Amino acid sequence: MRCHLCLELSWQPLCKKCLSTVLEPTPAKRVLESGLKVYSFYQYAEIANLLHTKHTYIGAKIFAQLAKNSMLPFLKQFDFPKGAYGVPIDDHVRHGYAHSAVLAHTIKSIIKPLYGSLRAGNHQTYSGQKLAFRQSHKRNFISTCKEGMDIVLIDDIVTTGTTLQEAQKVLEKGGVNVLFALALADAKEN
Repeated sequence: MRCHLCLELSWQPLCKKCLSTVLEPTPAKRVLESGLKVYSFYQYAEIANLLHTKHTYIGAKIFAQLAKNSMLPFLKQFDFPKGAYGVPIDDHVRHGYAHSAVLAHTIKSIIKPLYGSLRAGNHQTYSGQKLAFRQSHKRNFISTCKEGMDIVLIDDIVTTGTTLQEAQKVLEKGGVNVLFALALADAKEN
């Protein structure tokens, strides 16, 4: 196989050289209106072509490599409350896998994934939609998280923050403590 970026021969979709140079993460923090802290590792424009692979089979491997390269080292610096969980945003399987579940699985050595615990009741796609559309077409999340749980939300992209804030609101209404959120990329222009 060839690396998706440099086209050199590689055992993985992204070669070690590209992961350590072009894809070296630059962690950033954005605080949403609700107060939720969102840590991201790439600017959307830098890895958009890789993020779009989530609709293909190879995307699962690319997302796992990106999470291993960015989220995993970042999380090693935290001291989590005992029993904290990673909750992937709407990990409903589409295109053969759920990209948010792949991210959660990749960081399971640090924080235990809680699959299927936060699902959207509305399966509207937000890809390429404006803030007004996102606000008028809520995800209507259904949570099975238990009261008193400490969780980290996990998603691929933070765009307007609407999805993460809606998830936070539903979880906190159920007595869940949302510590912060992780996203591979931030689409907000600096």
